[in-house]
Amino acid sequence: MKKIIFSVGIFCFTSVFSQEKENKRYFPAEYVLKSAGDTIKAKVRNTGMYTNKKYSFATILFKMKMMDENGNTTWVPIDKVRYIKIVDENKLPHEYFASTDKFIQEKGLVEVVYEGKNINWYKAFDNSILSPGVQIIYYLVDKNKNILYQEKPFSDFRNNLRKLFKDRPDLQEKLKSAKTEKEHAELLQLYDEALE
Repeated sequence: MKKIIFSVGIFCFTSVFSQEKENKRYFPAEYVLKSAGDTIKAKVRNTGMYTNKKYSFATILFKMKMMDENGNTTWVPIDKVRYIKIVDENKLPHEYFASTDKFIQEKGLVEVVYEGKNINWYKAFDNSILSPGVQIIYYLVDKNKNILYQEKPFSDFRNNLRKLFKDRPDLQEKLKSAKTEKEHAELLQLYDEALE
């Protein structure tokens, strides 16, 4: 009798804590499928790089496992998603859009770094079998959704910004001291506003 009670207690303890551990890797999300215009609220299972408790963009690289409020799960392929917003463990939102809504090529989901009237900057993620790890691809796109520049390393992307700013020595000078994506986006905004 003691063994049965002990076994049932262990079973209940492990099932409760394993469920709690599994729920910690799900983050609140809302998404829109290409086939429907409705916003669906759910939780998306995080695919962490080093831990599943910290949000990672790897979550949007492959099929995403969604869980509704009843605990039912479904797999959603990324090529079926028009928009998704995921709120991470620090309550920060991460928004991704179908690349075909932003430029001509199908590249899965992209993150908006800067969108202006004449020029846009997007970031995509690539996990090719031939390359080690995940690579970030940067896209500069004109107002007609044509890709002006597409680069993988950020240093090459900076070189393309230099080319873009060729008639703006003031922006080329500021580009030398720019370090973060935000600083580069601010320069792109100045360039974009001058085109009007």
